[in-house]
Amino acid sequence: MYDKKYEVWLNSPYVDDELKKELKEIEKIESEIEDRFYKDLEFGTGGMRGKIGAGTNRMNLVTVAKATQGIANYLIEKYKNEEISAAIAYDSRYMSKKFAEKTACVFAANNIKVYLFDSLRPTPVLSYAVRYYKCKAGVVITASHNPPEYNGYKVYDRFGGQVVQDADKIIEKINQVKLEDIKSEEFEGNPRIQIIGDELDTSYINQIKSLSLRNDVDKDIRIVYTPLHGTGNKPVRRVLDEMGYKNVFVVEEQENPDPEFSTVKSPNPEEISSFDLAIKKAGDLNADIIIGTDPDCDRVGAVVRHKGEYVPLNGNQTGALLLNYLLASLNEQERIPENPAIVKTVVTSELADCIAGKYKVTTFDTLTGFKYIAELMQKFEDTKEYNFLFGYEESYGYLAGTFVRDKDAVIASMLICEMAAYYKGQGKTLVDVLAEIYDEHGYYIEETLSLTFSGLTGQSKMKAIMEYFRENKLNFLAGKKIPAIIDYKLSISCDLINGTTERISYPKSDVLKFSFEDGSWLVLRPSGTEPKLKVYFSINGKSKDEATENLEKIKNEVLNMIDRIQINLG
Repeated sequence: MYDKKYEVWLNSPYVDDELKKELKEIEKIESEIEDRFYKDLEFGTGGMRGKIGAGTNRMNLVTVAKATQGIANYLIEKYKNEEISAAIAYDSRYMSKKFAEKTACVFAANNIKVYLFDSLRPTPVLSYAVRYYKCKAGVVITASHNPPEYNGYKVYDRFGGQVVQDADKIIEKINQVKLEDIKSEEFEGNPRIQIIGDELDTSYINQIKSLSLRNDVDKDIRIVYTPLHGTGNKPVRRVLDEMGYKNVFVVEEQENPDPEFSTVKSPNPEEISSFDLAIKKAGDLNADIIIGTDPDCDRVGAVVRHKGEYVPLNGNQTGALLLNYLLASLNEQERIPENPAIVKTVVTSELADCIAGKYKVTTFDTLTGFKYIAELMQKFEDTKEYNFLFGYEESYGYLAGTFVRDKDAVIASMLICEMAAYYKGQGKTLVDVLAEIYDEHGYYIEETLSLTFSGLTGQSKMKAIMEYFRENKLNFLAGKKIPAIIDYKLSISCDLINGTTERISYPKSDVLKFSFEDGSWLVLRPSGTEPKLKVYFSINGKSKDEATENLEKIKNEVLNMIDRIQINLG
């Protein structure tokens, strides 16, 4: 089957000469042809992501145009007799600008007005643009923190969040598109394509500045910032400058856009090695805090100077600190609204519940992915039942305010620096404040393992591992009792003590959550964007030593089980 698809592309008038040249170079490499054509690049619930190159299982101008035509067909059917517009943004990766322009040309050919940014922008700015221009949809070309050879395509609804409700309809429309169905127009001088820039940027920055909680903090705090060769450089530095922070030092080697991300193994603030240059610079400058944003600037990591050392904070810790700072400030200022709510994902630490509970703020859990947080935000807005204050996930994504509907590292960077400056004025570092939070609510330790399973064989192994844990309901693990399991794929919650099962109302997703009797938990989830099995641990204890010991026991036992499953598979 894949060889026939290869021939179709090689001879199709709808595939450009550059892609055909690439295909001819692999005509005698059977394994390469198979990998590129054994399937279409999967368009999931939020978009698609893959290696750049020729083939149906690659990111290229044809697969981008095909996806855009399907989305256009969906929009035309959904919004009959309405004016339809879409916003488009792109990051610093290879082909991002060309993919964005091709997306614009296909939309324009389908009589859809396009708002296209004049240069690279953070993903959350795209979300803001959809709402600002009252678009029916948005597209951002990005592969977040994936390796350089990847790119991606994410789709947003009219509220500015990644599509959730109509995702299946969009996927169906895309799958129906044949190469000959794709419409496209010239880019230059196209009357349906409007290039946008400064006006929206200024509005966005002003909205972020309005989220400041305290203007009387120590603005002399010394901040080192790295955009990791991505889109965050201008907006993050601009908002900090306009807020009055004058001692902001950028890591020059990582300041400019670079699709190779040549100074890091991975352009991901979750990887502490990505901060190596920033930590060196911070040491030279005696900086108080380091912040680093990923290439599309929706995630941010922080490293804090504490007792002469630079201590990295993980996503759960930064989220807990931000939540604590936000609620404490609003409470002190008597600005907590009626029916306040925060939203986190099911793989984010329960410490959030403790902090929110202290201020009588309701905590909501969603499936992994900020699109579900955005969906709940819109529900709050529609029903007026709750007022959204803050949302976050353990993977370094945070959001305050409601004018953006995705995790926003520009907003979070401003709040992290303000928070650090505020506590510095009290003689504390963020590590000191985190210790106070643990003293009050108990010690929480989290870890996420990403186990790689590449290719068709890897997919089969991942499926087998999930089936094993799903079918063999564990009662004990590392000597700890497991009273409850939630299976989000089967939409059930199992009470293993009483032997009862209840239905749950979450969207179906291949996620398993094992809850221990002491409130700790373990989650298994295949990644939706990479060939990886994610294993999340959230373990608590009366002390750091106790929590760490419990984590190591549980982690080792789970990894041993996964190894045995793979051995049995041969």
